[in-house]
Amino acid sequence: MRVLRHVLFRGRAWRKVRCDRAVVHVVKSGLARTTTYDLPLVAVVLVLLFLGLAMVYSASGITALDANDDPSTFLAQQSAWAALGIGAMFVASRVDYRVLRFVAVPLLLLAVVLLGAVLIPGVGVTAGGATRWLRFGAGFGLQPAELAKLALIVYLATWLGGKREQIGSWRITVPFILVTALVVGLVVAEPDLGTAIVVVVVALAIYFAAGARLREFAALGGLTAVVVLALAVAQPYRLQRLVTFLDPWSDPQKFGFQTIQMLYALGLGGPFGEGLGAGKEKFGYLPHPYTDSIFAVLGDELGLAGALVIVLLFLALAFRGVRIALRAEDSTGALLAIGITMWLCFQAWVNMAVVASLVPMTGITLPFISYGGSSLCVGLIAVGILLNVGRARTTQRTSVPRASRRWRDGRSREPAPRGRGSLDRKGSRNALPLHRWSSRPRG
Repeated sequence: MRVLRHVLFRGRAWRKVRCDRAVVHVVKSGLARTTTYDLPLVAVVLVLLFLGLAMVYSASGITALDANDDPSTFLAQQSAWAALGIGAMFVASRVDYRVLRFVAVPLLLLAVVLLGAVLIPGVGVTAGGATRWLRFGAGFGLQPAELAKLALIVYLATWLGGKREQIGSWRITVPFILVTALVVGLVVAEPDLGTAIVVVVVALAIYFAAGARLREFAALGGLTAVVVLALAVAQPYRLQRLVTFLDPWSDPQKFGFQTIQMLYALGLGGPFGEGLGAGKEKFGYLPHPYTDSIFAVLGDELGLAGALVIVLLFLALAFRGVRIALRAEDSTGALLAIGITMWLCFQAWVNMAVVASLVPMTGITLPFISYGGSSLCVGLIAVGILLNVGRARTTQRTSVPRASRRWRDGRSREPAPRGRGSLDRKGSRNALPLHRWSSRPRG
């Protein structure tokens, strides 16, 4: 049998191809479809994840030993969440991201309801002066703000992706402000100003990438800065944090204590650290060593070299995410990639900047490194969506076998191209613009 029939969705129902070449192309195409994941991105995330598990065990061992007589308690919990998150990431990477437009509104409504439930007395769980968690049973907790980040990204990307020509009009700007303000307002009410800032920055990045002009983006950014500053000075403890950020030694026993201890941890680590598990600051000196301050513990035990590895990994994540966004098939995929990349990398930068005393204390965690099931699972699901956006274009490119492109006499059996700059049958140039998701010119 010398021919193999296969279907091509290109106007022709069937096409005969030679068996010897067709089999090779079909095999290669099948392999391409099974390996179209962005493997460097997967590797970066897995390295961050396993480094995070090691650091959670090291940073939480003394706390777990005191509380449960088992230094691996937090490691076991985080490992379970990591396994669940990896499974969810795989599922998200296999489901076409275009179906998210059908669940964007319900997902956002669910996040808003959960954020509202946190504020109900007796329902939300309070810890450290903030009410940010919901407890379901004895061992399962949820931080709705983490879900709200992803829900807002999905909603804005699917909504603005189809409204690029209207970006900048009041029809789009006013709903954008209202939806973002609703989510941010509920997060601020917990209170969690650090997470609220992350949400606003990510929302503005999506809005700008969707096609907003620079002056519109600057106006919204200026308004956001004024509101954040007003919220910062409205509460005495936030104002005191700003003061101690400028001079931690002005209140070394209270508001400046954590900043001073984080700087000590980075200094003790030196170039190569004191060794994994050998850090000293986690032994009752450094507050929140396995959540907010885990980067300080990492700097103490792995030194400047270990800290730079984490920075480079997040830079690699940013590069792969932007690359996926630039190569996305449509504006929805591009905005999803931009939103997810901006969220993970900006939050990581804020956490590391807090440890280095470059920005005031925020209380947000380091993605994939800090202890926390909600943050880890939602972050891995977001990476799965990012992988699917990148996978969609590659799969489309490799899904159609192109066997036996020439006849036996050497003539091409493919029709002549009639795209940009080519000649049609009448001899005139058919200069059709290529489809682009990118924004219109900004003024």
